[in-house]
Amino acid sequence: MLRVISKCLLVLAAFAFPEVPATALGQAQGSLEATAASYVDRGNSSFAKGEMDRAIADFNLALEFNPRYADAFYNRGAARCRKGDWDAALADFDRAIQLQPRLAQAYVGRGGIRFRKGDLDGMLSDCSKALELDPRLAEGWNNRGLARQHKGDLDGAVADYNRSIQLKPKVAATYNNRGVARNLKGDFDGAIRDQTQALKLDPGFAEAYADRGSARMAKGDAEGALADLNQAIKLNANLSKAYFSRAFVLSEKGNLIQALTDYDQAIILDPGFADPWGRRGLLKLRLGQEAEAQRDFDQCLRLKPALKQSLERLVQAERLQLAAKR
Repeated sequence: MLRVISKCLLVLAAFAFPEVPATALGQAQGSLEATAASYVDRGNSSFAKGEMDRAIADFNLALEFNPRYADAFYNRGAARCRKGDWDAALADFDRAIQLQPRLAQAYVGRGGIRFRKGDLDGMLSDCSKALELDPRLAEGWNNRGLARQHKGDLDGAVADYNRSIQLKPKVAATYNNRGVARNLKGDFDGAIRDQTQALKLDPGFAEAYADRGSARMAKGDAEGALADLNQAIKLNANLSKAYFSRAFVLSEKGNLIQALTDYDQAIILDPGFADPWGRRGLLKLRLGQEAEAQRDFDQCLRLKPALKQSLERLVQAERLQLAAKR
């Protein structure tokens, strides 16, 4: 369905990577393994400071001294995730799993990258394996919930988010994710509660403002939605979905030109996001820009063919409304 969309946040377990085993240095003093462990320890410190290039350099050195050090591969994959180097991170997680098949966090990290590549079944399989190995891995429950949600299993997603929150009750992203799932289930009050809790934990969480705005709009609270979406954009001026959702609210309030500007901005920021193309086409149709509207509809369906039926229904409804006004 072509609609105002809330997007979940992916919590990669890579961002909660394992420490060097406590016994590593003591067991291997004076050895190559001890030197490797010391580099991993220093790399972990750099990672914690947000210095990803330094962290990667140290993990590289660790692997020169110990090419079979699974934690070093995993931690380097974590740092590469932070830099957005997804293919290299995937290779690192694969190698970590090959060397240490019971390293649960590596399965969650790999599953997160598979999600980014559109492989929902791969993500679901990896997260389930991680939870089989370590049922207390909160990131595994969150990410499996995300996979289930995108596969349409909203009840399963909420159950997984619940478990993640039980294990780590102060992770704002998980509350927001559960709120998105509740919104999709039609539980708008539950969604708003979750996103409000996310914002208590992280007041600068732009995505939670955007997603609460979507829930408020779905509940019919246009003014509350607009306030949330304005705040989301204030916090993150590059958040495409916030412009998209605000455009929808503005068009419903009759501010068509401002809505068109927001749809334009949503597309500039994320040209691969299909929904703004479809919604902008509907708005252009209302403004009498037939040819431009059709170009937007065509692009929407090129990006996401599954929207064909819902888009056709919306176009038909818009044309009927225009005919009734003539």
